[in-house]
Amino acid sequence: MPVLGMRGTGEFSSDDRPKNYRQTILLLFPNASAPLTAILSKLKDEETDDPEFKIFQKTLPSQRAIVSGSQTSGDTVIELQTSADNKKFKPGHAVLNERTLEVIWVTASGTAGQITVIRGQGVSAASMNDGDGLLIVGSHYMEGADFPTAVSYDPTVVSNFTQIFRSSLDITNTAKQTNVRWSDGQAIKELKREALELHSIEMERAFMFGAKKEDTTGSKPERTTQGLLNYITTNVKDFAGAVSIDAWENFMEDCFESGSSEKLALVGNRALNVLNKLARAHHTITATPPSSTYGVQMTTWLTPYGTLQLKQHPLLSENATFNSWGFIVDPARVVYRYLRGRDTQYLENRQSPGADASKNEFLTECGLELQFETAHGVFKNASAFSA
Repeated sequence: MPVLGMRGTGEFSSDDRPKNYRQTILLLFPNASAPLTAILSKLKDEETDDPEFKIFQKTLPSQRAIVSGSQTSGDTVIELQTSADNKKFKPGHAVLNERTLEVIWVTASGTAGQITVIRGQGVSAASMNDGDGLLIVGSHYMEGADFPTAVSYDPTVVSNFTQIFRSSLDITNTAKQTNVRWSDGQAIKELKREALELHSIEMERAFMFGAKKEDTTGSKPERTTQGLLNYITTNVKDFAGAVSIDAWENFMEDCFESGSSEKLALVGNRALNVLNKLARAHHTITATPPSSTYGVQMTTWLTPYGTLQLKQHPLLSENATFNSWGFIVDPARVVYRYLRGRDTQYLENRQSPGADASKNEFLTECGLELQFETAHGVFKNASAFSA
């Protein structure tokens, strides 16, 4: 069955053959050094007509605010910690104090940082503490009431840049025609394969570790795209060397709180070793047949919150710092964005006129659109199993 939103099932066939170089990356290197780049070729992509692309996103409103300072049981003006939170409330809202379980009715909310209320509706009024949560639990109106006050929420804007990736190969025309034993007689064939693999590796590292930057100090602008590490801020867990089943399940609970019920974990060898020990001690894990995911070999972990597909990541594994790290990705919330006409392409004859050589290159101008950062996660230093 298909997993992770990857369209279709089975291996590439004549009707599902690679039609561009990004899908070629998946076909040639499904379990090599750039699994995220490879998987992205089968997920959603979208063209952009500007090197800076923006998205507007909305989450479900929390309909919640935090009390600022102590309030007596008789106070009818309640102070809020965030000045704009009064806009969440309207006359007619019933609000629950999450600690005392007192229900109050909102009568006015037009002043920044505060709401006016009637206390103790159906239950006794109680003093409020600084930090108490106030949760909207419905609205209520008398018969024949006029049209109520409207409440709306603005979307947030998230932006990123496309980055120009270039991987070149340079060979003299003499070498081009010389028979070699290590590439079916043609050196340029191996150079092309190697350049494509290096191209995918550099894109992969940018998608994981890149920082969003536009530099306009030079003669022309230069941009880099933001990757997972610098995008994800909420679900970031440092295990500080020891991973217990409780700590791991708490992290999974956070990661699956938003987004899809199936997610991808790209992990280094040390982290994978630790997770296998956790699973052996507490759970059952299964291997996903490669044919169901275009040759990408994964291990399935069924958590109480959703399905996690574990994929060993070579670029993390080979690095002493990052082999105990992992990235949790919600594939439904990741979009590959490429500048119009600048998706991965192989450009030939880039040499100067008259040069007795061939200069070719792979060129991609692309970026990563990461939606709803709370749907993703990063963990660090999962280097030991804690029973």
